[in-house]
Amino acid sequence: MAAEMNNLSEEAQSLARVPLFKRLDASELEKLAAEVDQVNYKAGETIFNEHDRGDALYILEEGQVRIWVYDEDVKEVTLAELKPGDFFGELAVLDRGERSSSATAITDIHLHRLSSDDFQKFLIEHPDASIDVICEIAQRMRQTNLLVTQRAARNINAEMEAHSTLGQRIADKVAAFGGSWTFIFIYGGALLLWMAVNTFVLAYMGHGENGAQFDPYPYILLNLMLSMTAAMQAPIIMMSQNRAAEKDRLAAEQDFKVNLKSEIMLEELIRKQRERDAQMDNLNAAIKTLRTAIENHNAQQR
Repeated sequence: MAAEMNNLSEEAQSLARVPLFKRLDASELEKLAAEVDQVNYKAGETIFNEHDRGDALYILEEGQVRIWVYDEDVKEVTLAELKPGDFFGELAVLDRGERSSSATAITDIHLHRLSSDDFQKFLIEHPDASIDVICEIAQRMRQTNLLVTQRAARNINAEMEAHSTLGQRIADKVAAFGGSWTFIFIYGGALLLWMAVNTFVLAYMGHGENGAQFDPYPYILLNLMLSMTAAMQAPIIMMSQNRAAEKDRLAAEQDFKVNLKSEIMLEELIRKQRERDAQMDNLNAAIKTLRTAIENHNAQQR
């Protein structure tokens, strides 16, 4: 076996190092090498963009590739960083649809490019490789699902706190203190002390024309202070309530996004599963046909 590998062409030896083709023998590697194109990209170059037509599978031999998409905020989200031996672009090749993500070279890279028709023919002829491809796709979908969930699940309190102004933070503190028993005890005690002092002054020092008249009954100054406190505290509490309502709105929006993305991912998984089931049926039918042909051929030779 080692001698056969040494006699392979340089391209076939390169393919032999790819895990996807590890089960192929020397003749199959040489046949595949004739169908594979060699492409190179410089660091930073785009291999394909999301929504491009999927016309080929790529196998990375040298360098690193980043697979990414744009999120709802039009920011790039990295789905995976691939290393030599990894393959990508298989989804659009299998269903002949659009690319589901973009691929960019992180470093200078060397790729094997296998056209869509040749790749599907390869899967039909090598069921073991088909299983490897399906397992790899399932693993990547799990990683993508986890990433999407993490992107959708945000900490609303932390985000609002990071973007809040000094006045908004003060309003929250005042509203929190104004709605506590501590405030009630302190303010109630101050009012009682005010009335007790006024009552004492009026009772013992408020007689005669020049008697002390600090805040005579019915405590006009006290009522003014209470009105001013209520007038100042009401808009501050309303500011805090508006922020609380905004938090609730963002939390409800986040829940909706999480549920929506989970539903979309579930639908996508079901669709991909149906496609994989159909492909497996085609593979099994092709294997059965091939096996029957081999048995008939063997029977004729006997």
